Amino acid sequence: MKWNGTKPRSYGSFVFASGTLMQAFSLMQAFSLMQVLVVCASGMFLGGPASMSSCDAQDKVLSEPNSGVQGNLALVADTDSGKQAPVVAATPSAGIGQPFSNLLATDINGNSFNLRKYAAGQPVVIALTSTTCPLCKKYGPTLAELEKKYSSKVRFAFVGSITSDSLDDAVATKGRLGLEGPYLLDKNGELVASINAATTTEVFLLDASLNLQYRGAVDDQYGIGYTKPVVTANYLGDAIDLLLAGQPVATVETSAPGCKIMPVAKVKPADLVFHRDIERIVQNRCVTCHRDGGVGPFTLESMDDIIAHAGMIKEVVENKTMPPWLAESDRKAPNRWMNDAALSESEVTNLVAWLESDQSVGDQKLAPLPRVFETKWAIGEPDLVVEMPQVNKVQATGFMDYLHQKIVLDIADDVWITAVEIKPTSPEVVHHVLVYEMEKGSRGPDIGASSHFLAAYAPGNSSLVYPDGFGKKLNGNTDLVVQMHYTPNGTATADRTEIAFKFSKTKPRYEVKVTGIADTNLNIPAGEANHVEVATTTIPVNVKALAFFPHMHLRGKSIKFELKKPGGDQELETLLDLPRFDFNWQLEYRLQTPIDLLRGSEVIVTGVFDNSEANPANPNPKQTVNWGDQTFEEMLIGYVEYYVPEASDADVEIKSKRQRPSLEQVFGRFDKDGDGKIVESEFPRKQGFKQVDADGDGSITLQELKAAMGRQR
Repeated sequence: MKWNGTKPRSYGSFVFASGTLMQAFSLMQAFSLMQVLVVCASGMFLGGPASMSSCDAQDKVLSEPNSGVQGNLALVADTDSGKQAPVVAATPSAGIGQPFSNLLATDINGNSFNLRKYAAGQPVVIALTSTTCPLCKKYGPTLAELEKKYSSKVRFAFVGSITSDSLDDAVATKGRLGLEGPYLLDKNGELVASINAATTTEVFLLDASLNLQYRGAVDDQYGIGYTKPVVTANYLGDAIDLLLAGQPVATVETSAPGCKIMPVAKVKPADLVFHRDIERIVQNRCVTCHRDGGVGPFTLESMDDIIAHAGMIKEVVENKTMPPWLAESDRKAPNRWMNDAALSESEVTNLVAWLESDQSVGDQKLAPLPRVFETKWAIGEPDLVVEMPQVNKVQATGFMDYLHQKIVLDIADDVWITAVEIKPTSPEVVHHVLVYEMEKGSRGPDIGASSHFLAAYAPGNSSLVYPDGFGKKLNGNTDLVVQMHYTPNGTATADRTEIAFKFSKTKPRYEVKVTGIADTNLNIPAGEANHVEVATTTIPVNVKALAFFPHMHLRGKSIKFELKKPGGDQELETLLDLPRFDFNWQLEYRLQTPIDLLRGSEVIVTGVFDNSEANPANPNPKQTVNWGDQTFEEMLIGYVEYYVPEASDADVEIKSKRQRPSLEQVFGRFDKDGDGKIVESEFPRKQGFKQVDADGDGSITLQELKAAMGRQR
């Protein structure tokens, strides 16, 4: 059975933007204007990861991805978080201002390339790139635009800097981007070595005499662990403009976040060979994503693939950004997590030692058997498959807001989900997918108190099969709401994600439930690097926790789940600790053995936010941030998946505590420019503006808002 959400009546569909005022206007019929303001400002919640308030994105300013972006955040390398942005060199390298070595090569069309002859008295940009490095893919359209902009005054040449990049892919990329300059494939690494390049995204600007005038990043829009809505530091473009104007280049060198290029030392390690010691590490930890047809940006299925990406692999396994696993290890419970993806210390040591060696192959007979992956559904033959109601177009560059879409179901009676799998058709651009149940007849995809969280997708976490005797309830006469978060990767594409379910024909012994522990009164001051917020809930009956799902946005720095057991001042027990939260990895943390949460226990979720300029992912460090659905706003939600073991308590649920914001927080929510006044364009309902603007000066102050609230009472 396959439903696509496009037929009338049973299979009808609706598509929504990331927020609407329709729900707010309907609420105004039942509540006072001031009550609606409070609801909008607090995002009165809740149902699953990344719930949205009824008034989110209510005006155009908030829905624009580049709204409010200020300041230059480019000069940042946040090593604690794993994020990397370009950093201006305090002391330029010795090569700046010096003659650049002549490059001799053959381009992908078979033509000889001589840098001096190619320049012909004009400035030249040598741009490193790759068909497999994710940041190179993102910067492809930008380089194409710069080449076109300066085509009559500056020559461009492109160097494929990863040795495993194929000729066919290079030809296709050059054609797709419309690159005019020669494209050189550095199949043996000699070109990259000759110019001492550090990463695959580095660019070099040479003057008409081929003296090096700038080296570093193209700009600051893309880095490791973040994407900015707009460019705030245009390094290469500014350098070209100054050079052409006969002026000294102001910024002559930056770092260039990208796939690291590692010169390999030819020193044989002690008794490490690929087939016996390394291949099974990569198979077990990497190829689930990094394979043909996987979600990874390049494959690691062969020894040549691994060697070609040696520099990047070494960097990410040493700083523990790959494989993606954010939970702090627990010495008291070293095997706590069922889906633990982290490398062991010995695996990191052996992998790095082999990469830095002469990379001995070893005996093929010692190699592990190749892994075989399910080509369609990992959960087996599903009982129901639904797909998004339309094909979603994903832009090539920049930043995309969340998209919420509704899939109308035709299920009259309650069913029990025993397995679920989410499969994007273009996984390379899907950041995460969240699926909720929604009451039929709802006006829009308001992920609020009536919603019910069902499933989540993130790269590497696409399916879930519950043990025998367990299931999650999908109520009859309901629909699905799907939150899609797309991340452009340099190539415009389209996606129509599918969701597969397996159902139990009978009610399982245990119902799997989810509660969200949230702080909807977030108030994160501008510039604050370590702002702490806390959310709590009390456990009403004895339950057993199955999994945890932390959720924050771009300013999220760390998050911790703790348990305070009933009976006095006991030491808090850590349930889950993410000391380095990463918005790019929306992971669940599933327990090997369920944890008891006893009646009267308190679960405490503590989040730390970095709203400073030191956070390269920060959309605007000059703005106080409140609760909101979009990534330039913030959330603090700690989800707990659990079941109730006692049949007598089976219908009891852990309720999220609703929090009513203060009037100051309500005011701050709508005072978007922070000038201490709310003007009519910032107000959610123009019909009520004059009621609150007591002095009729065209703006509302906090005092006027308080007075209006007093009149409502």
